[in-house]
Amino acid sequence: MFHFNFHKYKYGKELLVDCFMLSEVAGLSMSMREVHATSFYEIFFFIEGEGSVIVEGNKLDFSSPVVLLLPPAQPRQWEIKIRPECIMVIFEGEFMEIFLKDYLFLHRLYYFGNSDCPPLLPIEKQDIQRFQDLLLQIKEETQNLSADSQHLLRAYLYQLLILLNRSYTAYYGLEGNLYKNTELLKFKGLLKQYIREKQTVKEYAELLQINRNRLNQLCHEVFGKDANIIIRNELLQSCKNELLASTKTIAEISHEHNFSAPSNFIRFFKSMTAISPSAYRAQYAN
Repeated sequence: MFHFNFHKYKYGKELLVDCFMLSEVAGLSMSMREVHATSFYEIFFFIEGEGSVIVEGNKLDFSSPVVLLLPPAQPRQWEIKIRPECIMVIFEGEFMEIFLKDYLFLHRLYYFGNSDCPPLLPIEKQDIQRFQDLLLQIKEETQNLSADSQHLLRAYLYQLLILLNRSYTAYYGLEGNLYKNTELLKFKGLLKQYIREKQTVKEYAELLQINRNRLNQLCHEVFGKDANIIIRNELLQSCKNELLASTKTIAEISHEHNFSAPSNFIRFFKSMTAISPSAYRAQYAN
């Protein structure tokens, strides 16, 4: 799988945010047929055009105006016949987290931390100009840097992220207190970090220093699911990523995800998807 890293010195001085028209990018990732991922956050504002993108094995069809919001390390593959008109904002997480002194800030945004809804946000026509104006301000500032540009760019990006979160939350009817619930945000972070080796509610409750009942209660309040279901879904997603983005054998993936035998991994995968891991990989490749 191809990996793209952020070009920090594109404008001479170190800058961890960028904004540009898709047409300005040579060798753009959208023209690739291969599965690829990035080390940074990406926000695609499709003003015109349509297409599909396969994100972690799920095919998402989109038609503009729409926003696609992707966190780092998400394998994707584009299916676009005609290059769409698109404005992109990309940034490293630390650009906002260090400034806000809050490493959980980006995880509080529903579109980056919610696995139940697609990372697509259709935009109402009356809101297009509002977003475009903000994007163009970011773009203009990156191309005309001054001593205080870092502060202004953080302010613009912070405003953009919050407005998108409001729209996303309203569009998908999301409720709950994910934005304020630090324990659950830590749980989501721990899942990403330890899912290959820890796969029980008890293990994560111990890491969070709370009891299992409390963890289940939190998960029900915000996600409407038991903690065990969320853990199994995260495990499945990690396995899918390996199937799609690597050439590892079924046995190797099974071993890396702490299954006692490949047969148990296959049984787990089929119970979650109704197809075998090898069939899933072949289906995606086709």
